[in-house]
Amino acid sequence: MSLLRLAIVFLATVILTGWSPARAASGPAPCTLQSTLWDSYRTVSAPGVRRDCGADRWSLAGQRNWLFFDAAVIAAAGKGPLEFNARTSRFQRISLYVRYADGTTAAIVREGAEAMPYRVAGPDFYLTLPQRASPPVEVAVAFDRLGFLTTLKTARLSPAGTGGWSTQTMLLIALFTGLALAPIVFNIAFFRVLRERFLLWHITLAMCIILHISLSSGLAFAVVPGISALAYGYASQISFSVGIVAATMFCLNFLEPGKIARGERRALMLCALWIPLFGVIAMAPVEGVRPWGNKFYFVGYLPVLLTYVVVLVRAWRRGSRAARYQAIAWMPIIACGFERIARGLGFYVGPMWLDQLLYLAIALELVITALGVADRFMILRRERDWAQARAGAMEDAAQTDPLTGLSNRRGLEHLLATGDRRFTAAALIDIDHFKSVNDLHGHQAGDAVLCAAAAGLREGHGGVVARIGGEEFFLLIDRPDAAGTAERCRQALARRIAADVPEVARPISASGGLLIFESRTDGAALDFDRLFAEADRLLYAAKHSGRDCMVTDRWQQPAAPENAVNAAA
Repeated sequence: MSLLRLAIVFLATVILTGWSPARAASGPAPCTLQSTLWDSYRTVSAPGVRRDCGADRWSLAGQRNWLFFDAAVIAAAGKGPLEFNARTSRFQRISLYVRYADGTTAAIVREGAEAMPYRVAGPDFYLTLPQRASPPVEVAVAFDRLGFLTTLKTARLSPAGTGGWSTQTMLLIALFTGLALAPIVFNIAFFRVLRERFLLWHITLAMCIILHISLSSGLAFAVVPGISALAYGYASQISFSVGIVAATMFCLNFLEPGKIARGERRALMLCALWIPLFGVIAMAPVEGVRPWGNKFYFVGYLPVLLTYVVVLVRAWRRGSRAARYQAIAWMPIIACGFERIARGLGFYVGPMWLDQLLYLAIALELVITALGVADRFMILRRERDWAQARAGAMEDAAQTDPLTGLSNRRGLEHLLATGDRRFTAAALIDIDHFKSVNDLHGHQAGDAVLCAAAAGLREGHGGVVARIGGEEFFLLIDRPDAAGTAERCRQALARRIAADVPEVARPISASGGLLIFESRTDGAALDFDRLFAEADRLLYAAKHSGRDCMVTDRWQQPAAPENAVNAAA
């Protein structure tokens, strides 16, 4: 079954099991009225002012939105002190009026920028109705420039102290919020090993999840009790919008490059740009935008969710391993997103547990996405290790003579530059009359002679042996008896050729030039070009002396230039 079908089934189940017509609170619902900011409670209570008590009465068309609870609703709320409860959202001012049986009226007015009394358990705020000897016969609540219909639809009267979510629910939500800290810690540790951008986006997403859950569930009210309705509304919307942007960028960077098409990548980028754009429009403090900004806010997320579904399904079909994790992780959230859009547009008013269901979906997303990130991390780390091993092998191959297995000139220079060994002498050894071996016995026999020569030079030699080119070998000796070591190596070369290449009947000899250092010298301090040139001069002297011999000289390492000494100091 595809991701889209699973999301549709999950969405249908949520809607069918949670649907309730027209109202969220139990008992009779309040009537509504739309007015200007100049209309007072006396004005809207005058005879002839018609209130809307129909099923489709919810609207933000007026600058001031009224709720009226009559005597029947008050009686159904219960006995004793009563409270007005509603879902917290953005508004400029709230005014609560209570009319009593003796004709008197009491009022409570709070600005949206003032601190509101909140339920520590749940996202609702409350206002306690003033108590008098005479019983209340009507409660009217006016919201100035209200941002979301949810506040009107969730408004209710209840006995004082009975509102809010259960302790068990809040403990679970706190657990889910703490769960979001784990990806932050893990991703920081992962990022120290692999500098992948999707890890940073997942950290941002987890931080936004913590902030949004803390606000929407009421956990933040226990930590910061003085949050105003305006600050709450803006912080909740901004954290949610930034979280969706982070989720989009995470998906864009998390999916394997070859598993997402260019058009799909552009679509995700457009979503990342579209989200803050319509978020700013929906939150704009402009009266012309406010009445329809609520619906625009919810409709704006519809193309984003559809883009997620299409991109993840197609990437999954292309064999993306990351898309499988992400599709499973996001399916519950996407389904809850479609449900919230339907509820936000006013198609129905669901029970309170639908909001709590989103927290469960977020917890599943955190766990499954964390597993996906860990899996992707291991894959990327294996790819990096394999690339480093391959690069190291290529570097070794570039510094090694493929025929003899000795270091070549590049490898020798690298060893001298990076090593800390100290040497007593250097020798350049050349096989005598090697060209005649190739001419008489062929290049295959010549290669065998070179391999045997390399093996002979390795025998008993405690220094570095390199094939410089053709039939020339360079030795760096680190033993005290430099002259004896060089001569033994030269003779071992001839013996090994005679033993390993019997098809070459005539004896093969070698000539060499040996430079004995005045003192043990660090390899990095050697001037290789000058050292090689001097050893080559001695080698030619040995050739002109009849071959099959070693010509020796002393070597004094040239002093470093004055500017180099100053730089080192």
